[in-house]
Amino acid sequence: MTTPRQPASVRALLDRADEFARAGNSKAAMSFYQAALKSAPADYAELGTLERLRGAQSFIQRRADEFQQSLDRAIADFRPKDSAAQIRLTHALEMLRGERTIYPQQPAVLYYPYLAQRQFFEREEFDWVAEIEAATAAIREELLALLDEGADFRPYVEDHPDRPRREFHNLNNDPSWTALYLWRDGQLVPKVADRCPRTVEALLKAPLSHIGRRTPAALFSRLEPGAHIPPHSGMLNCRLICHLPIIVPKGCWLRVGNEAREWQEGKLLIFDDSIEHEAKNTSGELRIILLFDIWRPELTQAEREAISAIFDAIDNFQTIPDD
Repeated sequence: MTTPRQPASVRALLDRADEFARAGNSKAAMSFYQAALKSAPADYAELGTLERLRGAQSFIQRRADEFQQSLDRAIADFRPKDSAAQIRLTHALEMLRGERTIYPQQPAVLYYPYLAQRQFFEREEFDWVAEIEAATAAIREELLALLDEGADFRPYVEDHPDRPRREFHNLNNDPSWTALYLWRDGQLVPKVADRCPRTVEALLKAPLSHIGRRTPAALFSRLEPGAHIPPHSGMLNCRLICHLPIIVPKGCWLRVGNEAREWQEGKLLIFDDSIEHEAKNTSGELRIILLFDIWRPELTQAEREAISAIFDAIDNFQTIPDD
């Protein structure tokens, strides 16, 4: 009896789209087809118009496929030889197509502005990487000796008696993700460092960050079979996290933002942990990496000292006592 305005407007939009399609104006046709689909109620039941809406969807999909092909043709002759540039170009296209989500830096404590939003940094960008990677076998030997001696790996997330409990994805005091520190809170841990002289020597080749009393931090990070570290972000974006894989079964992966990579023994992964990241050991075996943090390479020495002073102020601050 009644003809709601919305279905009528849907038909009008489809009519207009069809006119543009017949005239060869695909861009205009797509706009009207998309508007018709958006205007149609979810329970739209008018049979003839419903068939036209399905046709509109097919038209849009064909045009989307053609658009992707045209993008590929447009850059066919512009393939950078530099691996980092190639990754940037490839990911830009995938984001344009909606195939990758954009993940911003979201540090929990300090956001340092105007640093590039990069998920992974490539090994070839750093001249110190080769020396550390060359020490992988020696580091592995020292790690295995520690494991044989029953090294005291502790949960990576531990409750502190002088702080209220802060739940971290149900991983508080969880033995599936544990750590053994060589440096902690900016200080060497003698009982571990003394057993790993070649590991310490290798780490000193890297530009370890010195942020107040918080870093350097260097540790063996251990994931039990099947363990999953849920998505989270680190405390600041002016450092990078480095993973040197030591014991890495196949299928273990690290996702940073919209890119996942598998660890490969002896090959560093370097990433910005202020961008959402997660990790999983999908194997039935133990996974252990050597984890340490370095300064962002863009930062000047003065900036590094200022950032360290900021964290000194944070850590040293106490409330004024009552009179």
